[in-house]
Amino acid sequence: MHYGDNRPKYIRWAIFTLFVVGACVLQNASGSLLEIFGARVFLLIPVCVSVAMFEREVPSAIIGAFAGVMWDISSGADGYNALVIMLLCAGVSLLISHLMRNNIVTALVLGAGATFVYEFIYIIRIAFAGNPIYSIFTFYLPSFVLTVVFMPVCYYIIKTVYRSFKVTE
Repeated sequence: MHYGDNRPKYIRWAIFTLFVVGACVLQNASGSLLEIFGARVFLLIPVCVSVAMFEREVPSAIIGAFAGVMWDISSGADGYNALVIMLLCAGVSLLISHLMRNNIVTALVLGAGATFVYEFIYIIRIAFAGNPIYSIFTFYLPSFVLTVVFMPVCYYIIKTVYRSFKVTE
């Protein structure tokens, strides 16, 4: 039985992995161009959501877990990012494969939804640690807007890579 040439798939996944590593470096570099008035772009969320829109559930969950582990390592977190981003990627992939069409409007909706869920869970998590209202308006709301603004860019880059290295049967 001939299964075809899987080299394009491996190249595509290598490029996706490099995008995740690059997004992690850009996102977590202090004083980067992606930081405006103290608000940061959570660049890993649009990259992972975009990848999840073009891949199946398990590979999407794996890339989400990888991105989350990278984020946890760079921020000293306790596994929160790995778990949440993995679940978000698997959910996005399920929605695209069973309910939604894969287009830019859906990318914006899913990117905004994933960012909202990520930040909402994090705000609930820190609500007992101090004054979350101040953080919401000075950091999380601007970060939400900046992250959603980057969603179309990530979507089109990932879409181009996916189409360039699509496995033909």
